[in-house]
Amino acid sequence: MSTTSSRLPLSLPNIVLIGGSLAGAVVTLVLGYWLGAGVLLILGLGGLLSALLARRAGASDWMRINAIEYRDERDARLAGHGFAVVGAWALALSTLELVAATIYVGAVTLTASVKGADASVTITFTQSATLAIAVEALAALQLFVLALVWGIANTRAVRRG
Repeated sequence: MSTTSSRLPLSLPNIVLIGGSLAGAVVTLVLGYWLGAGVLLILGLGGLLSALLARRAGASDWMRINAIEYRDERDARLAGHGFAVVGAWALALSTLELVAATIYVGAVTLTASVKGADASVTITFTQSATLAIAVEALAALQLFVLALVWGIANTRAVRRG
C-alpha cells in the first residue's frame, strides 16, 4: 500500500471541522454566549488533539480512521465502510428531525377559527412561528443535501465496482 503524502498539517476535513468549530467559538464569544463558545471551543480543541494524536507514527488504525487522518488506501477503504453506516443513520435522523420540525410548525402556526358559513382557517405567523418555519426549512434542506450526496456517492461506488 502506498502512503499518501500531504503537505497540510492535518487532513482537509479536519481543517474544516476544527477551523469551523474554533471560528464559531470566537464569534459566539464576541456575541457574549459563553456556554456556546465553550462547547465549540471544547469541540475544536478535542478534534485538534485527536487529529494530532492520529498523525503520530505509532497511531493505531482505529485512531487514524476515527480522527479522519488516513495514512493509506486501506485506511480510506475501512473508513468508507464506517461512513456508509453513518450516512444511513444521518438520513434516518434527518428524516425524524424534519418530521418533528413539521409537526412543531403545525402546532405553533395553525389556528382554526370558524367565521360564518365559509369555516375559514387562519394561519397566524408569530415570531416563534417564523422561527419554527426557518428550522423546518433548514431541516428540509439538510435532508435534501444528505439524500443528494448519498445518491451521488452510491452511484459512484456502484460504477467503480
